[in-house]
Amino acid sequence: MNATAYHLEARAPFHLGLRGVGIEATAVHASSDTVFSALCYAVRQQFGTATLEEFLGTYAAGDPALLLSSAFPYVLARREQKVAGWQPPQHLDPAQAVRFFPRPLESAPGVLDDPDQRKQVKRITWLSEAIFRAWVDGENLAGHFSEDNLAQGGRAWLTAQERDMVAGWRDEDTDAIRFWSVGEVPRVTVDRQASSSQVYQTGRVWFQPGGGLWLLMRWRQDWEARGGVALQVLGDAGMGGERSAGHGQFLPHGPHALARLPDPVPGKRFLLLSLYRPERDELEQVLDDDVRYQFRVRRGWMASPDATQTSDGKIVRGSGLRRRSVRMFAEGSLLRWPDGQTRLGALVDVRPDAFKAHPVFRYGLAFPVGYRTGGREGDDE
Repeated sequence: MNATAYHLEARAPFHLGLRGVGIEATAVHASSDTVFSALCYAVRQQFGTATLEEFLGTYAAGDPALLLSSAFPYVLARREQKVAGWQPPQHLDPAQAVRFFPRPLESAPGVLDDPDQRKQVKRITWLSEAIFRAWVDGENLAGHFSEDNLAQGGRAWLTAQERDMVAGWRDEDTDAIRFWSVGEVPRVTVDRQASSSQVYQTGRVWFQPGGGLWLLMRWRQDWEARGGVALQVLGDAGMGGERSAGHGQFLPHGPHALARLPDPVPGKRFLLLSLYRPERDELEQVLDDDVRYQFRVRRGWMASPDATQTSDGKIVRGSGLRRRSVRMFAEGSLLRWPDGQTRLGALVDVRPDAFKAHPVFRYGLAFPVGYRTGGREGDDE
């Protein structure tokens, strides 16, 4: 699949909300709908409402200006732990970055016989690029599986070569290899009327210097330049929650060419690198007995500067309204690619009933990767 990578070097912690919990928790990746919504806001801020409407109109016309994956963690190479004055390079070399992908939702090929190993694999959330490419091609991964090649508390799996590249990133307390840290920080809110204060906790994720999030983007040629500018604007404004506290700021690097990922094959399974909201006629086509998937329910708050007036004269502002919820297939899901399809999914209007000023779209297009197209589709859990 032709797409280019962008690396979003973290300049501040990120707060990426999780469903079902308060703001005291955070994810370590930004889902495709989060990235898309933030980019739409940046397009409007930089180019105006008419350009944003033109951008969104490409989806209704069936020729999307952008297809994108979710944004996953990456870390820069650092072979030695104690290097005086180490600083990340000003210009990122993609060959010196270890990128992580979501784990497919089934057993690793070749890691079947040992029950303890299978349990360890199920705990893994992130695969390095080399492990991921071998997995989706159906290669036997038994030779790569060892305790030494697991990092981030057993949640990330790398090859021995990749592990050596990043072995310098260590937890100061445990000396274990660690690429990011998740924790809570206290915040305070003040009641404007009573002047009383209340302390609460908010979650955030810190990445090692030079690291952050990366994603795949396929821009239509006439939108690529404007998209790059919007990404720069978004980096200054921040992505995710708690932006008023300086969270979510990043420095974009790219576009970077990566080795091609396999294309989905009609009738064969494919793997999702994004969230995916199927249209009605797609759902039955992508499901069968051999698929593996998880759902994610997406909620959240609007951030529109516009307002609308109700029939009784009440002004409803677009900032702080809750969007309607949507259920989507999650990253790492394995589904069946239908015959005759070139893309799957659509934008979904999730604006609340009280808001009439404009649509509020949730991005639901699939970013697919071909999965074991050589006929090795067994080993399911």
